[in-house]
Amino acid sequence: MNNLSSDLKNTLNKKFCRKNLIVPIFEEKTKIIIYAKREDSILAYNLSEMLGKNIEILVKDEETILKEIDKLFEENEDPEIVKEINRIFKNKKEEFNFDDDSKDSPVVKVLNYILDEAISKNASDIHIEHLKDYILIRYRIDGSLLEMVKFPTVLYPYLITRIKVLSRLDIAEKRLPQDGRFSYFFRGRNIDIRVALSPTSYGEKVVFRILDVNRVDYTPEGIGLSGENYKKVLTLINQPQGLILITGPTSSGKTSTLYTLLKFIASSQINIMTIEDPIEYKMEGINQIEVNENTGLSFELGLKSILRMDPDKIMIGEIRNRETAHIAISASITGHQVFSTIHTENSPAVVGRLVDMGIEPYLVSAGLLGVISQRLIKKLCPICKEKYISKDPILKGKEIYKHCGCPRCNGGYLGRKAVFEIMIVDEKMKEMIAGKESLAKIKTYAISEGMKTLSHEIKKLIENGETSLDEYYRNINTIGEI
Repeated sequence: MNNLSSDLKNTLNKKFCRKNLIVPIFEEKTKIIIYAKREDSILAYNLSEMLGKNIEILVKDEETILKEIDKLFEENEDPEIVKEINRIFKNKKEEFNFDDDSKDSPVVKVLNYILDEAISKNASDIHIEHLKDYILIRYRIDGSLLEMVKFPTVLYPYLITRIKVLSRLDIAEKRLPQDGRFSYFFRGRNIDIRVALSPTSYGEKVVFRILDVNRVDYTPEGIGLSGENYKKVLTLINQPQGLILITGPTSSGKTSTLYTLLKFIASSQINIMTIEDPIEYKMEGINQIEVNENTGLSFELGLKSILRMDPDKIMIGEIRNRETAHIAISASITGHQVFSTIHTENSPAVVGRLVDMGIEPYLVSAGLLGVISQRLIKKLCPICKEKYISKDPILKGKEIYKHCGCPRCNGGYLGRKAVFEIMIVDEKMKEMIAGKESLAKIKTYAISEGMKTLSHEIKKLIENGETSLDEYYRNINTIGEI
């Protein structure tokens, strides 16, 4: 990956780079970072004059420079699979058997290439978009969508049909959204692929969610719980009854946290039942029910059914409306431990959200045990991160790091780390909730009792050089924060 402009690549082309043993690594508005064999002020001056930007030279050995040159200019070329597809469709369209799983089928080759590359790069999602002049393939890696490859539009109907066949969807339906899933065999293991199609102006857009159970270590340590946060979560899950809610935006790791907690408490002596839409990961020893609106199995109906199945612990994929919230609260009051997710900005805001859904404050007070709010924060690349003195009011005068970018990372970031804000609802807070105290007062009390806010946790990562200020503002709503 790199963020180098096409103009820069054209000026410092492969021949020029090999001749001078240099290679551009990172480009921003006023600066270009270049690998070179030695510090050379004359070279830096000439390049600065040529490119109109400041030049920073990093000294590297010849072998490293040559490898980076090959890597950089290979990225400008179409992958072999794109060239092959262009050759096949150049003169005529071929008829394909979409049930044919043969590796020689061009459509199978394309889909396998897309999936193999995505899984190898630890992508969480794949976007297949039919645009005016080409099919664009994008991967979501570490929370960001990155353009990967383009295919000719003539391939589109064949690719869509192949996806629908694999996902057991209606091939003829093009006007309505459809959801499905299939299993993909990758390096000795089966990986679930969740599929969503939706009509757009140029045709159907496809999004794959890659559900690779081996990618996440479903232990408290594996999802980033440690120290005081770990102790607080243990306190919550060891209670005999009550509602534990996990909150955060989409793709913040809520489901992984839910599964980790269930796996931690799973035992042959208790009956754990879940209702999910859909089941993302199948877990041994846990009874999982999948919502199916086509057969009439809704969240509410499934949840009512679970209550008749003698459960000890219940997991609800998401609290979406008043009825689901009411059943969850009622179950938590009548002797069950209930786990679920809900969408709010932070932990204290959960109280307001439940009340807004129509749940009486005294019921929220009686049933709510605790809230875990979380975010997935991008980690700075240790190779190219750059130190500077902050002028931002958040950490003014502090020595922190910013993201740059190099061939080893995704725009200056490499991997993600979870941060948590854990609010335990004690007797005093129950009184505050029942007494309809403001969320600001509830938050102030929670902090006084040791709750570390998301804002505090992200600032700590910034000061430790693990992430950037950009990640703070990307994850914290400084205007709407309670």
